[in-house]
Amino acid sequence: MKILIVDDSKHFVKALRFMLEENFSDKIEEILEASNGQEAIDFVSNYAIDTIFMDLEMPVMDGVKATKYIVDRYRNIQIIAVSFHSEFHDIQRMIEAGARNYLIKEEVNIESLERCLSNQ
Repeated sequence: MKILIVDDSKHFVKALRFMLEENFSDKIEEILEASNGQEAIDFVSNYAIDTIFMDLEMPVMDGVKATKYIVDRYRNIQIIAVSFHSEFHDIQRMIEAGARNYLIKEEVNIESLERCLSNQ
């Protein structure tokens, strides 16, 4: 599968990429990176992306707007929201926008990633 990580935190992107490459290399063909929602939209317009890990708050375009746009046009892409925000309101906004799952960044681990990726 082709994965897109969309987050403005280079440290989180690096950590998530490492976890994915170390534990799911047999499932992953390529991992791409974007730093905001607009870049994510540009990627899905040019690449066949299977799964997106989408941050909630980013500059230029946030994860809610980008998720809504992508889900409305590319229903086959699975979007997994990732954020430090654990408030119900934030989770609800991303799920209503079309994210299939929501992970709290501090709680991302091999098991939570396995659950998300097993839906592919």
